[in-house]
Amino acid sequence: MKRKALNSLGYMEVIAFFIFVLFLVGVYFHLTWLQVAMAVCFVVPVAGIVRYPGRCRSAGEPFVKARFAWSLITLFLYLGMAFGLLALV
Repeated sequence: MKRKALNSLGYMEVIAFFIFVLFLVGVYFHLTWLQVAMAVCFVVPVAGIVRYPGRCRSAGEPFVKARFAWSLITLFLYLGMAFGLLALV
């Protein structure tokens, strides 16, 4: 059985990391438009990760609590680092 819900969770983690890196590029080069765009785009991985429990139920896959918790923790770490950088700049 393929674990589609778990794979989509992994994709959302990669997307969140990519968006965070682009946000850092915007901070480094003082590109306000890129910072705003990446802040808006960060909604996509958040929505994908929050949908994970529902996708597990609909696909009949087991729910991996540890992986879900880790994904939420990393999202909040990215947000915390972003706000910290903006406070420093």
